[in-house]
Amino acid sequence: MPAADAPRIFSGIGETYERVGALLSFGQDPRWRTALVSSVDASAEDRVLDVATGTGLVARELARRYGCAVVGLDQSATMLAAAAARNGHMPLIRGRAERLPFPDASFDHLTFTYLLRYVDDPAATMRELARVVKPGGRIAMVEFAVPSGPLRWAWRIYTRVGLPFLGRFVSKQWSDVGAFLGPSIERFYATHPQHELERYWGDAGLCEIRSTRMSFGGGVLMSATRSTSEAGATEGPRAMGNRPPGRGVRRRVERVSVAPAEGATSVAPALDRSAFYSLAPGGLRDYWTLLHPPYTAWHLSYVLLGASLSPAPDARIVGGALLAFFLGVGVSAHAFDELQGRPLGTRIPNATLIALGSLGLIGAVALGILAATQLGAGFLVFVVVGAALVLLYGVEAPLVHSDVGFALGWGGFPVLTAAFATSAPPIPAALAAIAASLISLAQRRLSTPVRRIRRTSTEVRGEITYRDGTTEMIHRGSIIAAPEAALRLLWLAMVTLSAGMLLTRWWGG
Repeated sequence: MPAADAPRIFSGIGETYERVGALLSFGQDPRWRTALVSSVDASAEDRVLDVATGTGLVARELARRYGCAVVGLDQSATMLAAAAARNGHMPLIRGRAERLPFPDASFDHLTFTYLLRYVDDPAATMRELARVVKPGGRIAMVEFAVPSGPLRWAWRIYTRVGLPFLGRFVSKQWSDVGAFLGPSIERFYATHPQHELERYWGDAGLCEIRSTRMSFGGGVLMSATRSTSEAGATEGPRAMGNRPPGRGVRRRVERVSVAPAEGATSVAPALDRSAFYSLAPGGLRDYWTLLHPPYTAWHLSYVLLGASLSPAPDARIVGGALLAFFLGVGVSAHAFDELQGRPLGTRIPNATLIALGSLGLIGAVALGILAATQLGAGFLVFVVVGAALVLLYGVEAPLVHSDVGFALGWGGFPVLTAAFATSAPPIPAALAAIAASLISLAQRRLSTPVRRIRRTSTEVRGEITYRDGTTEMIHRGSIIAAPEAALRLLWLAMVTLSAGMLLTRWWGG
């Protein structure tokens, strides 16, 4: 039954759901969700329910765009855990769309994404969704669709072959999701064609129903208004008929904990800034924050370190390598990272992040291919590995997102690439790559707890008692002060050290 598919499919993919979804859909999934949010047209005083909220993508965008109160509901505890990790301020409730734990007319508007394929009775579910919306409120959804004409065969090839294959680079679970998706979509529309879906919406008391095909028919946006007439009102999952005002179905509201044990939870604001180098959100400041300037300069210093091992490094090769790694790491990897979950809290539109990530990667690969025409076909190995590192980092593949994977990918790899490009001797290059990997590992060990405290901590308190009887209070600022001070010094030290080593090769030459 469809209701059994969701727990099986979505279990265990909450942490990577946003990034992988954006990449495997070639950026269309974020675009569809943005269109969904635009169709609601809420006000700051409204209260909106986002059903099947998943990791909270639509809910966060609703709150950001309109300043309205948003409640997220999902049946998956792992998805809600991912949503809470990205935005602890949002009320999150564990529940099923088929039986919402809210009284009638509780919300001004309602949104949902990719839901109806996972319920046993879409018509009854639509009646239940409409029940909790006030008359005149908006209901909107996004769902996958099947293109028509020749594009249908291209869509079928991609969903049957491309999705499982690409998903396997992330995890076996994502490969299974890719294999499930195409047949699931086709089965759904074979049983519930688009015109039938529109009828379900009308029978639920919705009017002004609009259906918009997107991305060559690969997605559909539907929106409607809850009827203000008595005849159009429905109530409950079985359409039990209209009841007098104030006598709607009452259900217990259960908040879900995102911890292993169920129970209520609240998440207080974290530190004001997501990182020591971040600026206040908005405008061009967001692009400074996105580039992670200290960390980007730190990783680019490894390019200089690798080139400095060559007896006579070519300045053109060094400059090209710096530009390629800036585009790949500084722009592309960071844009894909910010695309899902907004860990840095920027307000850069999703479409802009997708464009920056894609263009940055394309530019880095193009520079690598150009370099290969001068350095030989063997350099293409570094180009392929570099592109794979950026993409795998974007989908949070464990291979790259582990401490060791990060150290080798962002520390050792730039050293080896620059050393090969400038004809540095292999043994010194290998030793320098090991050193860079260890330094990057130290960076990771310092930055990870700081980042966790800044972005997700709710409260930090305690006391240190020393042998002489003196005490010192523990708070968030005191915990992050020492590792952040070390990080501020280390990035400066690595940049100046690597630049100095390279300049010794050119000085007086």
